[in-house]
Amino acid sequence: MSNGVAATWQLISDYHEPDWAASTTVPPTLFWRKDKGPVLGYIRDGELFDAKSVYVCDANKVTHFSEIVAP
Repeated sequence: MSNGVAATWQLISDYHEPDWAASTTVPPTLFWRKDKGPVLGYIRDGELFDAKSVYVCDANKVTHFSEIVAP
């Protein structure tokens, strides 16, 4: 059963890190790591953090990303 929300995966090379100094609220993004699977979170200064700002891994382990939009 589908709720009509589908992820559109893009290559990580197309990802542009937000301007953290200028933005107060940035929604989390879904990132895909080849060996470990998905993480909902943020890339900041070359590191991947989960949605609670806990360090996950170096961003070079991420292969794809998808912006999530609430229904």
